[in-house]
Formats: sequence, C-alpha cells, structure tokens
Amino acid sequence: MSKSGLFAHFKSIEQLHRELIKHIGSVFRSEVVSPALTVAEGLPRLEATIANWLTWASRPTALGGAPLLAGFFEFDDREGSVRDSLLEEGIRWCTHLRQLVTQAIAMDDFRQDLDAEQFVFELCGIYFSFHVSERFMRDSGSRGFATLAVEELIKRARRR
Repeated sequence: MSKSGLFAHFKSIEQLHRELIKHIGSVFRSEVVSPALTVAEGLPRLEATIANWLTWASRPTALGGAPLLAGFFEFDDREGSVRDSLLEEGIRWCTHLRQLVTQAIAMDDFRQDLDAEQFVFELCGIYFSFHVSERFMRDSGSRGFATLAVEELIKRARRR
C-alpha cells in the first residue's frame, strides 16, 4: 500500500501507530497468554506464560523481537495518544502477571507474604535484560541466563 493509501485509511501516523499497537497486543495475547490458559492454575500457568513470553522475543519472524517493548523505549518521554496506547498495553500485561502471581499465592504455590508487585517488577527486569541480550547483543546464552533468573525468582517466592 502506498503512503497516500495508508493516510487515506488511517488519517494520521498516530492513528496508524495506535492501530498497530492494538494489533500487536492482540497477537501477543493469542500467542503468549491464551496458550497458557490451558495449563493448570497457579505456578504451572505462570511458568507457561513466562516461557511463552521468552519465546515471543526470540521468534525469528519477529523483527525487533518485542515491538511493544521497543515502543516503550521510543515513547517513554513523549506525551500523546501513542504513548497512552503503549501504556495501556503495558498496564494490561503487568495486571495479568500480577493476577497470575496472586493466583499462585492463593494456591499455596508461593508464600502468603509475597509481594506480587515486586515479583512482577523483577520478572519484567529479567525479561528486559533477556530481550537486550538476545536481540541486541545476540548472546547465545541469554535464554539460559533468563531461565535461571526466573527459576531463582520463583525459588525465592515459594513457601519457606
């Protein structure tokens, strides 16, 4: 499609960005979230979600790995509707992760005093490091490092 055809359909570059973000979020949920919903609740579902998430960034067909993450960095200091759309997707994802952690706590997979917010913060830090290591540094050991870091995070979260 030509540039004029894109603008005729989307009216603005911001609208195009918002629609792309919405589409990427939908694909992300179908490839990362939905398959994990077939796994038993609690820790097994959380682990399946994390595995799917790491795979999402590693897909050879994924130019740039995690396009929403790239958008987070590109639009972090800008105001506007594109940033708002990215923020909405980010909040949706973190909320989902917190729900999975809370579910694992409720099922006694994790200790009762676990701070789900802190767990998700650390988990996202692992993912961001993995993404940079995997996609930018092209470190062949990045998946192993990320897997080990997640295992250690889960070990700390388990009942004492």
